[in-house]
Amino acid sequence: MAKKLAFMTYGHLLADRGDPQVQGFVERVPGVYAAAEGSSGFRARSERSDTDPSHSWGPIVAPKCWGGQASSITASTLSLWDDIESVAAFAYHGAHGEAMKLRNEWFVHKGLPEHVGWWVDEGEPIDWQSAADKMDLLHELGSTPEAFSLRKPFDSAGEPYRLDPALVRSKAAAKV
Repeated sequence: MAKKLAFMTYGHLLADRGDPQVQGFVERVPGVYAAAEGSSGFRARSERSDTDPSHSWGPIVAPKCWGGQASSITASTLSLWDDIESVAAFAYHGAHGEAMKLRNEWFVHKGLPEHVGWWVDEGEPIDWQSAADKMDLLHELGSTPEAFSLRKPFDSAGEPYRLDPALVRSKAAAKV
């Protein structure tokens, strides 16, 4: 059975949404979501309701390493991808790559994991609780086949993996 890459990002903004200090981040969110959806290898993401803070893959669950409590300063995503190069192409290029260059202006940096990836079987549901558990596992053990960072990824067979830079560049240039 084919595997897909589940991927969660998690962080705390320096201020509540609506504060001028983080407005640049807030204004970029729709464009970054659109860029993800147009990215090579993107499959799906948890979408936030327009009427309340709920998400399509369940309520946001904060990793214990981040305090275990989501709040008004929480910024988090949960998505599903074909492969590691697709995530890297999206994360470090285009609209998201531009935002990454400015992240120090908007986010608290505690030395905690800010993203985690793990492999799931095709069609296997993912939710925020499993994502938070994976981030805690990454925090406790470092990169393992069960929960890893883009700096030390693992392939779907559980082997250490080296990103293919040419494939990342190719995916960054491609549109779905």
